[in-house]
Amino acid sequence: MASPFFPSKTLRKMSSAGLSESDALDAFYHGESKTLPSGMKVMIKKYNGYEIGVGYTHHPTTGEYVIISTWKRARR
Repeated sequence: MASPFFPSKTLRKMSSAGLSESDALDAFYHGESKTLPSGMKVMIKKYNGYEIGVGYTHHPTTGEYVIISTWKRARR
């Protein structure tokens, strides 16, 4: 699987949230796949006390994965 593309807007939001590309890629490659009620496809990886989520889509022309959303939150 090729490495997904991170748009600059996503990278800025990740930086302000304290997430690195390697954090997001770990969740993307090793997380649990889910589809949210909105239809967004996400990968969620649970760590000790928190989780990282990555929302993604496919580029319509190239077919590559595009990371459109990321988050880090305490586990419930």
